[in-house]
Amino acid sequence: MHTEVVHETDAARYVILVDDVEGGELTYELRDDEILFTHTFVDPVHRGLGLAAILVRSAIDDVLATSDRRITSGCWYVTEWLGKHPNYVSDARSGGIDALTGNACRIVPGKN
Repeated sequence: MHTEVVHETDAARYVILVDDVEGGELTYELRDDEILFTHTFVDPVHRGLGLAAILVRSAIDDVLATSDRRITSGCWYVTEWLGKHPNYVSDARSGGIDALTGNACRIVPGKN
């Protein structure tokens, strides 16, 4: 299985391709100095393969590499993923990301 994450800026989403077929997406909204991840979806045919985690990690890494935007989450999966990967969450804000309010937290690159 070959996977590739593609950033479709015009559609405000990241797409994961599985053997060149769309397998899922992570949508977002740009707001002033932040990016709000709004929804993660993986096609039922491809669930259980870790694609959502690949998608979220790739999107966060891309934001860190290409912008100074704060990362916020309105998506339970992104919030849960960050909770499982605490080295991505800066010590500057304790408590991580609040999925209900979308409170901002600065994300820093790390290795897992």
